[in-house]
Amino acid sequence: MKKLFSLLMAGTLVFALGACSTKSEPEVKEFAAEYEMEGTTSAGLPKNDTFIFEGETTDGIITKLNFDIIRNKGMEGEYSKKNLYGYEMNVSDGAIEEVDGVLNLTNLSASGYVVYPGTDTGAQFMVRASLDNLTPESTFADLVVFDLSTQSTMELDRAIAAYSYLAAESGVEELTGDTLVIDLMAAFDKLVVDGAFVAGEQRVSYAGYNGGRSYGEQIDAIVDYILANNMTLEDVYDMFRTVNQQSTPIEDRDVISGATIAFVGDFQRMVYLAIHGELFEGVTNATEADGNTTVEVVTQGYGGEIETHVTFDADKKITAISVRDDQESEGVGAVLTADGSDFLNSLIEGQSDIDSVEVSSGATVTSEALKKAVQLAIDYMNDK
Repeated sequence: MKKLFSLLMAGTLVFALGACSTKSEPEVKEFAAEYEMEGTTSAGLPKNDTFIFEGETTDGIITKLNFDIIRNKGMEGEYSKKNLYGYEMNVSDGAIEEVDGVLNLTNLSASGYVVYPGTDTGAQFMVRASLDNLTPESTFADLVVFDLSTQSTMELDRAIAAYSYLAAESGVEELTGDTLVIDLMAAFDKLVVDGAFVAGEQRVSYAGYNGGRSYGEQIDAIVDYILANNMTLEDVYDMFRTVNQQSTPIEDRDVISGATIAFVGDFQRMVYLAIHGELFEGVTNATEADGNTTVEVVTQGYGGEIETHVTFDADKKITAISVRDDQESEGVGAVLTADGSDFLNSLIEGQSDIDSVEVSSGATVTSEALKKAVQLAIDYMNDK
């Protein structure tokens, strides 16, 4: 009996070892995408952003990820938007200089998103404050606060709203005109030392509206979210395509804790490149009904892929153009893609020479994407 038991155990061990030896190893794959976006800044200056998305998947799940956005890559002034000094969002710059033994606050900035008192909607803000003869007794009401968006001095109640995020970072429960500046600036550990102001410069980040901190910290939050949720590249592409869109109010961008960045088309294109190796633009389908042919075309717009439906009659003349799953910016690109828009009608009217149709000012990327879609549909019909 003991011998039989030993034989059975030996057989079980052999079977187990055999099973282990035939078990497939995890499939590990590397991916890398580098997408370059060219455009202009809000000040009208040229910009060049390179989106880096690289890492590793294990059985399709992203297990390693480096996501970065490089401004002016390979050129003078190159920097990463992940760097705290790289991009101004939910950050504050403090600068104190000493002149003849007197300390002057030359800059105390704040930037982000805020809902001002007496208003129902929020707004982006960028403000600067200064004060001559800075002392530990100086109060918030003593500051001269300048609103860069209106190019004017800011009223106290609005200034309090703008600086409330920095105040919270410094441990101030309620910011008022009587709050000491030294308490407001407690987060600046290089400028406030042992209860006294020190000359110098420093930038700090803070939790802004809806939780997002500096731009770089928000990018890191996106990476953490992707890894923590065992997402595939396809999952990430779908996320960038459906949430935190440019037209989504910032107060509703709470899908990813700590990140309120708008996922414009560049995010989608970056991941699409990681999956497919190249961006796709072209005809995806064509259907015929009642003597008409509707051609479906995908092009790349500001908000990502634009799916355009171009309908031709029996004589191959365009009779209708519509856009499905619009993700273009509300009030900008979305005006062009709306059913019956003036721009879509201009494409129908100018179908004999699409290149001559003028692009819409302020929505150049969307305009060009729609023009390309119509031209691709025309080329498809001419080749039939």
